[in-house]
Amino acid sequence: MTSWRPTLATAALLAVIAASIVRAVAHSATAGIVAAAALALYLILEGAQSNGKGRVMLVLGLVASAVTLAVNPAGISLLLKAGAEAAAIIGLFTSLGFLREAAETSGLVQRCGELMVRQPPGRRYAVLTLGAHVISLVLNFGVLSLLGVMITKGNTLEAAGFDARIKDIRTRRMLSAILRGFALMTVWSPLSVSFAVVQTVVHDIAWQVLLPLQGLLAALLLVLGGWLDRHEFPPTSRRFEPQEAGAWRPLFHLCLLIMAIVAASVGIAQVLEVRIVIGAMIVMPLAAWSWLAVQRRDPRAATAHLGRRVVETLPGFRNEVAMLGGAMFLGIVVAAYVPPAETARLLAALGLAPAALVVLLALAVMILAQFGVSQIISVTLIGGALADLAELGLPPLAVASGLMGAWALSACSTPVGAAVLTVARIGQVPVIQVARLWNGRFVLAGALLLSVWLVVICEMLGGT
Repeated sequence: MTSWRPTLATAALLAVIAASIVRAVAHSATAGIVAAAALALYLILEGAQSNGKGRVMLVLGLVASAVTLAVNPAGISLLLKAGAEAAAIIGLFTSLGFLREAAETSGLVQRCGELMVRQPPGRRYAVLTLGAHVISLVLNFGVLSLLGVMITKGNTLEAAGFDARIKDIRTRRMLSAILRGFALMTVWSPLSVSFAVVQTVVHDIAWQVLLPLQGLLAALLLVLGGWLDRHEFPPTSRRFEPQEAGAWRPLFHLCLLIMAIVAASVGIAQVLEVRIVIGAMIVMPLAAWSWLAVQRRDPRAATAHLGRRVVETLPGFRNEVAMLGGAMFLGIVVAAYVPPAETARLLAALGLAPAALVVLLALAVMILAQFGVSQIISVTLIGGALADLAELGLPPLAVASGLMGAWALSACSTPVGAAVLTVARIGQVPVIQVARLWNGRFVLAGALLLSVWLVVICEMLGGT
């Protein structure tokens, strides 16, 4: 690769972030076009080197664009809108990349990981799943590799008393804990792609209400996972020494850091009257630089390190950009051909109560994910097809909650999902074993809990 290509690709992604922010703050259609063009430039430079799934998504996007231009009189406007929304998702993902750079070099994150892996069996699952949940807010997928490597290093046959069965059980419990902790982050986190997509496609939702509501749902699902783990693997009578004073301080400090980032994102979104994801897009690069400056005790060194790493890593985002951006683009384009009025009439013909429809939509996301349909595509299609939720008597908050809950649960169970594939690779087990044997019971129980939750929410909001 010639030296100018990674620099130009990096500049293109930075332009995506900047233009997406301007578009949201200034309500500028021109900035949306710039963001879409910058994303297209990045994909022209790097898309051909993406993996098989990324290339498939790009091809599907090109086919959808060609068909749209051929048959839709307003095709150009539709493609520009889809490109701008795809750019906003990629802007958020790229901003997370800045934060990941600071987290990966942080001794604080490393100490938190070591603390979690060292826990005794009686509390190891709870600490790992909660710790993975917290760390995934800043590391995203990186938490699976960080904690997964620590687990495989510490879970040796010798450490298991040369009992292969115990070693396998420990692998299953610990890797399941970090997978669920990571996945359930998407239930509520304003820094997640799921939050951004749902805010884009489900209108008339107040994030001030959605955020605490989803926080409670995530807590319930985390408790459910812990209960199932304890039920399947009852604790032994072996006693363990209590943790030494101050042992939990690193995790406490990390929680404070993450709370500060989330609070700053929410505060900026409130002041600028934009979606939380835009606030996060503004805050995360600044937070990453500040974090590095504290680590290195030298602002200039932090600037140099971050600048060097950005040029090295952003071109390597090609697979994620192709998959995430392509899925968002494709979902919006295809949704434009699904008439909301016809969809409303079709659903009304089913004769189901609004609460039952909300549950059905959530289950549809989970089922489609099992066949390789990205949650971005399914959620975008559902949101586009149900543009007027009031006509069906569907409370927008309940729909948003169901889609985000289904997104998280399907991330634990789809055999073609990146999270499940990563855990299977770390654990050196078949993908289907992670998706079905390790997490099947949790996902089914979680789907039942989510269904009850949605019925209750609809009842409270008057949607039954």
